Amino acid sequence: MAAGEAEPGLTPGFTVHPPAILGSLMATPGTVAHGRAGERVSVVMATFNGEEFLMEQLASIARQSRCPDDMIVVDDASTDATATILRDFADAAPFPVELVVRSSHLGTSATFEEAMRRATGDILLICDQDDHWHPDKIATMVDRLQANPGALLAFSDSRLVGPTNRQIDRSRWRIAGFTPSEWRSMRDDAFGQMVFRQVVAGCTAAIRSDLLTAALPFPGALQEVAGPIIYDRWLSLVAAAAGPVVLVPEQLIDYRIHEGQQVGIPALRWRRVAPKAVLHLAQLVISTAERNRRNEYLDLHLAEIDKRLTLSGLATDASDRRLALAEEHVRRRIELTAERRNRIRRVIREFHHQDGYRRFSFGLATAVADALR
Repeated sequence: MAAGEAEPGLTPGFTVHPPAILGSLMATPGTVAHGRAGERVSVVMATFNGEEFLMEQLASIARQSRCPDDMIVVDDASTDATATILRDFADAAPFPVELVVRSSHLGTSATFEEAMRRATGDILLICDQDDHWHPDKIATMVDRLQANPGALLAFSDSRLVGPTNRQIDRSRWRIAGFTPSEWRSMRDDAFGQMVFRQVVAGCTAAIRSDLLTAALPFPGALQEVAGPIIYDRWLSLVAAAAGPVVLVPEQLIDYRIHEGQQVGIPALRWRRVAPKAVLHLAQLVISTAERNRRNEYLDLHLAEIDKRLTLSGLATDASDRRLALAEEHVRRRIELTAERRNRIRRVIREFHHQDGYRRFSFGLATAVADALR
């Protein structure tokens, strides 16, 4: 088939990239090496209409200093040249690639779930289609997770870039208002930090396969007015409830911001200027109805995590206590809706409680918002 010719079944007009182009992009591939004690490492990727940036991402994986033992890619019924690029990559990659091309579109979480179920690795690295991995991404993440055998999840910082690889910001953690002081808090109490904020981007995470016994299947919509929880938020909550989480402060990927991405960074312009102020202001401006919905949504998922950890055998006395304290705080916040006369008094009491606003919410900003609603 000539370069630029449409593969049968693909939408005419899309460019097809022959294996020779992929081969040149993957010059000097890394070595495939098993982890400690024979641990296998898998990369899991979900794709959908990702041809614009996909080749660059695939090439960055092939050029890792430590390649994976295998890679599982599930394509969610793309209508562009994504499937062709993936087939060419699977033929040229220096490690085994299992490719599944769906005939119907099911969405990101379902696609990642299938990839994770098919993975054979003891450690799984999650991969988006539009980023760029730095050469030591896999080696660093695997080493850090193996150095902390009690942890089920590790996640790194990333550099923000635009469509042309121009740097937008040196640190995604900074944009998220995740400061060095909060790194220390998360090392001591990962679950407390995870409950009230989304810090972990799936594309920066490495997980142990043991986590999947509790995390899969990803839960559907537990609340009628809200959709299913996004997969990386769910994985991070389950992992942090079960035990410690490993922070990797190096920027190990270029996290690409572009118009076609499914999940970006809301209010990015303002977050670049004053990230923590934006987060705290958001606590004051959301409506009472939305605040209640979010608390009820979180309460349902905490209860689901409690059940999953017990059924999977990952529950411990420590995880039971973490979940119980978080649920108590969230439910006390929910009860404030019906409490008018004593609301401020109850908020003050909850603020001074060591397992209240300062552990499971945005501290004073959330307390003030609850008192004023």
